[in-house]
Amino acid sequence: MKLLLVSPPFGKKGQMSKGLPIAPPVLEYLTGLTYKVRPGVVVELIDANKEIFEPEKVDADLVGFTVLTPQAPWAYKMADRLRALGKKVVLGGIHVSALPDEARAHSDAVVIGEAEEIWKGLLDDAEAGALKPVYHGAFPDLCGLPRPVTNLWKTNYVYGYFQTSRGCPHRCTFCSVHKFFGGKVRVRPIEEVIDEVCASRWRLFWGIDDNIWGININHTIELYKEMSRTVRGKWWFGSADLVSVEHSRSDELLRYARGAGLTAVLLGWESNNIHSLEEYKATSKQGRQRRDAIKKIRAHGIEVMLFIMVGGRQDRREDFEGIRKLCDELKVSAHPVMTTPFPGTELYGQYRDYLIPGLDWDNFDGNRAVFEHPTMSPREREDLIVDLRAELFTVPQILTRIGQISWRGFPMSHITSWMVQFPQGRAFKQYARERKKIRI
Repeated sequence: MKLLLVSPPFGKKGQMSKGLPIAPPVLEYLTGLTYKVRPGVVVELIDANKEIFEPEKVDADLVGFTVLTPQAPWAYKMADRLRALGKKVVLGGIHVSALPDEARAHSDAVVIGEAEEIWKGLLDDAEAGALKPVYHGAFPDLCGLPRPVTNLWKTNYVYGYFQTSRGCPHRCTFCSVHKFFGGKVRVRPIEEVIDEVCASRWRLFWGIDDNIWGININHTIELYKEMSRTVRGKWWFGSADLVSVEHSRSDELLRYARGAGLTAVLLGWESNNIHSLEEYKATSKQGRQRRDAIKKIRAHGIEVMLFIMVGGRQDRREDFEGIRKLCDELKVSAHPVMTTPFPGTELYGQYRDYLIPGLDWDNFDGNRAVFEHPTMSPREREDLIVDLRAELFTVPQILTRIGQISWRGFPMSHITSWMVQFPQGRAFKQYARERKKIRI
């Protein structure tokens, strides 16, 4: 049997973009899982951000798409074309798990949840011509996970990835992680994580855990301590909370994290507006002194970027400017995104009555305003976030921030900072140019 796995593009209306500098992790992992449970299956991978996808040229018995919300319209369109050609299609991913009935209208089967416990049965059914409409995955134990297969791409990437846990103990209203992966965090055996990283051909990694140190401080310290001892010549970055930096063992945590190759961290600042933080139920992740936590992380030689949402219904115009002032004060960069109520989240239910009618899912990309605000129009909020990004990511600003990183992290934290900030600034500028053309 031939299996084609496709990662949809992120561009508006399915336009190709340069994509992320990391190969789509789900597809590499699904390939490894396929080889484990059905070794005879022939797998092909396509990243439609970088390659042209033509359904009429597909030579596969089963085509699978993993779908995030802004990718859904393109994925549905391609799935419909494939099915019209007689191809079998399976859809999975967070958006499909949130809206399975919607996805079923465009597929022969949908996967809800994680794939480990249902993937072999699905492949068996596909080969027998007896696909079920829905496959429900559970929350499997993370021992003995297959390694990602990285040698099937026709395109190039900068980073590899590794995963040490699934699930999140926090209950932020804007996030679907605790629903999709569970509120009880599962961890991989330390030796399996280290063996995978050491065996990988990559030297730079993206740690794809939702929270690289906020799930179990003692376990994480042991992981980083062992990585410090055994992993050489490899560096990585990931996402984390702020409250963990107030833990009594936080200095030990940060020291071993840096020794394990951590060069930069995307911190969930979430919002600069206390009323928005409360609406998002994100205050528990912030800690009491989040500015001091950032300074502490940087003092250990780890670069910091803040993940911040702006434009929520509690936000004000001055909150956009406040983000720029915050970055100037702390000498850190930020990744500002438009507050977006994704389906399957609590925030989606709260904002449902305010959603702008007629918008397709590819508008839910973190750049566009998709709901009405009490005092700001959608266009005004979009203009404000474009202006904010332009101010944050000038080359002089980037170089100034890099110069503030502790020399304890030299040179990799400084190199990583440039590798993250400069392409991000370039992508924001490209989006601003395309948006201007559309408006003209």
